[in-house]
Amino acid sequence: MRNIKSGLLICFTALALGCATQKKLSSSNTAELLDQKDWKIDTLRKDVIWYRFNSATDSEFANQNVNVVSFDPKAKLGRAVLAYNKEKDSLSDFADKISGAIAGINATYFIEKKDSADYMHLRLKGADIQQVKVPKTSIYWWKHQGMMTFNNEGTQFDIQFSPTDFAKVKSDNIITGAPMLIDNYKPVGLTFADTTGLKLDLKKLHYEHYLKHQGVRHPRTAIAITANGKLLLITVDGRNAAAKGMSAKELTSFLVRYFNPKSAMNIDGGGSTMMWIKGQVPNGIVNYPTDNKKFDHYGQRKVETALFIK
Repeated sequence: MRNIKSGLLICFTALALGCATQKKLSSSNTAELLDQKDWKIDTLRKDVIWYRFNSATDSEFANQNVNVVSFDPKAKLGRAVLAYNKEKDSLSDFADKISGAIAGINATYFIEKKDSADYMHLRLKGADIQQVKVPKTSIYWWKHQGMMTFNNEGTQFDIQFSPTDFAKVKSDNIITGAPMLIDNYKPVGLTFADTTGLKLDLKKLHYEHYLKHQGVRHPRTAIAITANGKLLLITVDGRNAAAKGMSAKELTSFLVRYFNPKSAMNIDGGGSTMMWIKGQVPNGIVNYPTDNKKFDHYGQRKVETALFIK
């Protein structure tokens, strides 16, 4: 395993426990899931629940494969960990370097991209590693629409629209993403890139145009905060007949229907979409990454940021 040469790792201080043996949860512990039909539910630890959705017949979400991990910081059993490595790593490699990691996803969009390095804001432990510099006229204007802020203990999270000036944000930790899907229970993602009725050839648009990027089906990664402060890590598989992927509008509808979170934000998806669960064979990756163009667990993309629960 190669060493992280210039990586930064924030480990939020709290009591961490090892991953418990998976078992079925009682219905009292799954109240956050509003409809359990077509879902499989496992406990990874008392405060960490793994939900898996797959349906071939649902009228709205047939041929979708979705993984959701719910973390309850109020249980005081663990913490969130955000990892950054400028040199990039696969999600399973990130996990190998984080002692006690239970579950994780890829996080925000790349910030070291030659043509678009200035569209993200990343602040770790008070240090601004990347700042937004693109003008509003840039094709990338929308990619920092939302932000998640969190404390150094990894126990309090918030998702909201990004400000004009990030210097005014008092939080020690910030990751941006886009688009916002849900803002204080308002499903803003339903209209962000709604292509319904548009007489427009999306194929002719620049890949980073918000309508093409978010208005069609792709693999998706998202994060959400529930009414009682739980953090949801979400992946949606795509680019396969068994897992068609979702638009931002569809993902918003999905989250409202099954979890109704207070806030939610889309983060880096497509070939970057990955979810890792400790102990799952063959490599901990439980979704179907697409970079190898096969419907298996080996097509991981190397990314710069990852969000874990430990």
